[in-house]
Amino acid sequence: MAGAGTWLKRVLPVLVVVAVLAGLMYPLALLFGLPLARQRMENLANWVRVTSTLIPLDRLPGDADEAVERRRLRFFPNVVDPAASSENSGTEVGHIGPASLGPREAVLVQDGQPLGLSFRVDGGEVVFDTATLPPLLRWDPEPLAAVDDSGRVFQLPEGAGGVIYVGTGVLRSSAVTSLERADGVRTEFSFPAEHGPVVVGNRLLADDEFSADGAEVTLLAPPAFNVNVQRVTGDYIALDAAAGIVGLVQVPEQAPRSASGVISLAERLTGAIDGTNRRFTLQHAPLIETDAGRRLFVDGVELSSAAERPSERVDGERSRFTFPGSVGIVTVDGVEQVEGADFSREGNVIAFRAPPVRNAALRQYRDYVVSDLTSGAVTLAVAPVPGSVVWTSAYSYYDRPACGDTAYECFLTLPQHPVPYPHWIAARIGPFFTAYPLLDPRGVVRAILYTAGGTLTALALGALAGVLLAVIFVWVRPFERALLPWVIASQTIPVIALVPVLVMLLGNAGVTVQTSLLPTAIIGAYIAFFPITVGTVTGLRSVDPLALDLMKGYAATPWEVFAKVRFPAAVPFFFTSLKLGAAAALVGALVAEVESNNRRGLGYAIIGQVQAGDVADVWILLLISALLGIGLVGLVGLAQRLLAPWQRREAGA
Repeated sequence: MAGAGTWLKRVLPVLVVVAVLAGLMYPLALLFGLPLARQRMENLANWVRVTSTLIPLDRLPGDADEAVERRRLRFFPNVVDPAASSENSGTEVGHIGPASLGPREAVLVQDGQPLGLSFRVDGGEVVFDTATLPPLLRWDPEPLAAVDDSGRVFQLPEGAGGVIYVGTGVLRSSAVTSLERADGVRTEFSFPAEHGPVVVGNRLLADDEFSADGAEVTLLAPPAFNVNVQRVTGDYIALDAAAGIVGLVQVPEQAPRSASGVISLAERLTGAIDGTNRRFTLQHAPLIETDAGRRLFVDGVELSSAAERPSERVDGERSRFTFPGSVGIVTVDGVEQVEGADFSREGNVIAFRAPPVRNAALRQYRDYVVSDLTSGAVTLAVAPVPGSVVWTSAYSYYDRPACGDTAYECFLTLPQHPVPYPHWIAARIGPFFTAYPLLDPRGVVRAILYTAGGTLTALALGALAGVLLAVIFVWVRPFERALLPWVIASQTIPVIALVPVLVMLLGNAGVTVQTSLLPTAIIGAYIAFFPITVGTVTGLRSVDPLALDLMKGYAATPWEVFAKVRFPAAVPFFFTSLKLGAAAALVGALVAEVESNNRRGLGYAIIGQVQAGDVADVWILLLISALLGIGLVGLVGLAQRLLAPWQRREAGA
């Protein structure tokens, strides 16, 4: 029982320190991780891109292609044209629901023309004031043709419309892109959505080609480098927009059909239509600057955002420039110029009052320009006349951070954490050690044994050199005065600068430094010998003068004085300095392994995990290195107990 109590007294302080350090890692993880999470939230590149599109009919009546009397129609918020660009097919689509739209926010359109129909919104249905409506759509002659035997991949007929129905229900297209990029090796991907099949490139994966655990997906085979990996969150996705190939989430009970001229709800732009106002605002922002699918209309006329460049070079002196068109909005470095105040126009030639600065971005936008991406404001070249309708059929915007709505949610989804939570590190220990067979050269166990062997070799060499120097310094004082300053100066040389020189010299001598223990042993011994030398010198000189006088009285020889008096007195100092040397030798060994590119040791493994970005594995390797250092110091302590048992008896007395 007493032995157990003694053991507990020794172990308990260590456990308390470990618990305190583990507890401190939690606030440290937040301290270092939350700023990165906030930066990730503020970076629009990490936001979910949403495409707002036309809202077609959700459910079709049986006579949808005829002009009949009806008062209520149900619309659906999420549909995208399958002929849209592949860039847009990787975004969520249709963020707006009919319940949020009214006559001031939306307009009914068909075949690119606003319909002069008055209506109100009642839940998900549009209620018309008039009883007779035109045909709601035109069916394409042929249904979609199956492309393969899966029953989920179809091809649109040539010239088909942009809306797909199965029976009387509309299909919606929506997908999200993985948070990680394909690197040719990775098979695990995470998504902002927890359900749906996976698309790699332009191929819809079968159910047995991936496994899903909520938002985490593991593929059977790694995708090729930089291939787009998406997860379908709607009913279908455009696999090949140019060829009209679409992939459905489920096998349909009947052949899908496409329709043209579908009566749809479109989003109005906000702004006064009084014949003078040219500035309007889209209902969602910030906008995506490179949105090639943005389509704006005034009544039935589509506006162009194409930018014209002048024929002449902007050299800082020229003030007259020629453009292809004679109308449009002129901007200099993105700032709109006012006609009559900043420039005058003669046909397609404009003359500035002051020449634009050299290499300024001079552009003319024929129909409109995005004035402010943040607020979603656009400026039209010509003010719409009263009674016009300014509307959009499609545009993309940044909706929300993909990582979450709060900084802590984004912190939890960081790809790597500078300081991981301790339980995250603990969860990685098992997979880390079992990634390779126990004694596999690529495994961490072999690396531990290799580094431990190199450190012990370095410690032995350092101890030998340190003890020899200490004995010489004590026996021959002139040697100490001559050599000790150089010994001290040797420790001022940065090890990281010394290792490349040593590697070069050993390489010239024919040593294969990438697999040799020699650099590790030399550098470790170089660092370890100094504390051993100083400690041993101190111990050899710590003899009681009365003991020396007594030995002289016995006519003892210098060797007898050393063996019977100085050596026993130096043993405690020697082992203490040897413990310091063990820790120093390990540091030197790790540095040497890194600098010599020795793939067999822990040093190279640490650098490899740092470069791979596996922060949790880096922390595991750091803990292994710390435990290895503690083990080596404990080994020295065990040797002290075996070789100097009298010290233990003296301590007990």
